[in-house]
Amino acid sequence: MLLHIIKYKFRSYLKSTLDLRTVAITRGIGTLIVYGSFAYGMYSLAYFLTSFMLEHTKVGLHLYHTFISMMLFVFFIAVNLGNIIVSYSTLYRSAEVNFFFTKPVPFVKIFILKFFDNFFYSSTTLFIVAFMALLGYGNYFGHPWYFFVGSMLFVLIPFMFLAACLAVLVLMAIMKVAGKVGFKSVMAGLFILYFFLIFLFFKQSNPVTLVEQLNRYYPQMDKYISQVIPTFLNYLPNQWVSEYLFYCARGEIVKAFPYAGLILLITILIYGLCIFIAKRYYYKSWLVSLQIKSIARVPYNLAKRKFLDFRSKSILSPQLEVLTKKEYFSFIREASQWIHFLIMIILTALFALSISNLNLRLRVMDIQLLTYIVIFSFSGFMVSSLALRFIFPMIGMEGQAFWTLRSSPVKESKILLVKFVLGFSVVLLMAMFISISGNLPFARMTAMRPLLLWFGVFNAFWISLTMVSLNLGFGSFFANYSERNPIRAASTQGATLTFLITIAYLIILVIIILLPISSYFSTLFMFRQFDMKLIIIPGTVFGVISYILTVIGLITGLRSLRRDF
Repeated sequence: MLLHIIKYKFRSYLKSTLDLRTVAITRGIGTLIVYGSFAYGMYSLAYFLTSFMLEHTKVGLHLYHTFISMMLFVFFIAVNLGNIIVSYSTLYRSAEVNFFFTKPVPFVKIFILKFFDNFFYSSTTLFIVAFMALLGYGNYFGHPWYFFVGSMLFVLIPFMFLAACLAVLVLMAIMKVAGKVGFKSVMAGLFILYFFLIFLFFKQSNPVTLVEQLNRYYPQMDKYISQVIPTFLNYLPNQWVSEYLFYCARGEIVKAFPYAGLILLITILIYGLCIFIAKRYYYKSWLVSLQIKSIARVPYNLAKRKFLDFRSKSILSPQLEVLTKKEYFSFIREASQWIHFLIMIILTALFALSISNLNLRLRVMDIQLLTYIVIFSFSGFMVSSLALRFIFPMIGMEGQAFWTLRSSPVKESKILLVKFVLGFSVVLLMAMFISISGNLPFARMTAMRPLLLWFGVFNAFWISLTMVSLNLGFGSFFANYSERNPIRAASTQGATLTFLITIAYLIILVIIILLPISSYFSTLFMFRQFDMKLIIIPGTVFGVISYILTVIGLITGLRSLRRDF
């Protein structure tokens, strides 16, 4: 039965993929080019970082794999949270699930089908990232081809699959408790729990503090690293993957096998637990989701005025007022939208507060430069993810009723302007918060030289402007007005293509600022005067590239709105 369903799902996928329309062909060719460029860029980045850390900074093999463990923790949380959010729509809100429940298909088979559908749908891009990073890392050590095949099949894929299984278990637990105490209360508790766990992890394993502690034992850091690393890391799956890679890099394959076996065994056990719980509870939890959905649809109270109520006076013109309030109510009515938005705010706040409290006492130029570039890149990545998730689906979420807006006496440019201003305001606010927090440690370190702080504000403005414009423009070009799920809309092929374009943009920005930032830290530690021309020219190039991409995004969006949707 499962094979029969999968067969026709695959045929449906082929028919939709092999579309000969201009938009589909453009999307396919663009995806191939950008995916290839992104894959090569990820490979080069992993190879460069490995060689830089081991040869230039001399951190040692063990300490480098400790950093890898920290990155794998972030990767694991990203897969886990992504699957929690997407699986709610896939397992409980999908029209396909409602269809299957009317057929003589066992509930557990529906669960298995949608679970794998959800896993591949939400983790494809992350899979490419993981594989290309492994390829660049492994080629530095000269690993043979079977190392990559074995590591992907028996280590990294089970690692990602374990995160997805835990996500589904958490989701079903949420539905179990939500039926008794309320959905909002459960989600608030979940946010607090994840916030506490992530904060505790980075509080106990701060990479800068770790380097400072181990610097006392330089150059024999690997010998004393076990005394510095918190013991709780040994019980986390990201540490098992790191230990596996560490022993493979040292050529001690026999010591690496137990960690690979442990990951595979735990993943199989957790997946078996998912199936066991799904047999007993999946259908009941689906009924709970219907109950939660019905409770949310409360009757409109005419006596009570809401925030941005249509009966309230506004300083905006009637058209702008209606469009603005429509965007607000459309966002609030979709539970997955504000839930995901709250998660993004919490993760952003946690990241910003963590890096703002960094104590950069280690006066080593290479470490300072690498820390700044990593913070800059990750900040840009978070802004890109925020824009992709909430800006890209804005046009497509108008749905088939978009004709009512198109047939009204409202210019397409005004529709696009309202969406752009609202999206840009939110993204810019969060980008500024991240940028200022990320540059505070460097501002404290340099005392009376706050150049990086102002440069960060400059970067945040242009990155926000470009990200919003590209996601709004390409979101209009690739809009699917039949897709009512904003999470799935932000995970389509067109969305992935847009995301990879923004990542390529960030890589270009890193290349542009690398030389002036390196010169800045060099003059700082040598107590020389920094030549402002070194940062004005790259900053100008930065702004010009961002401006061109902004114009391209907005023109694309406006032209797409004017076609027959």
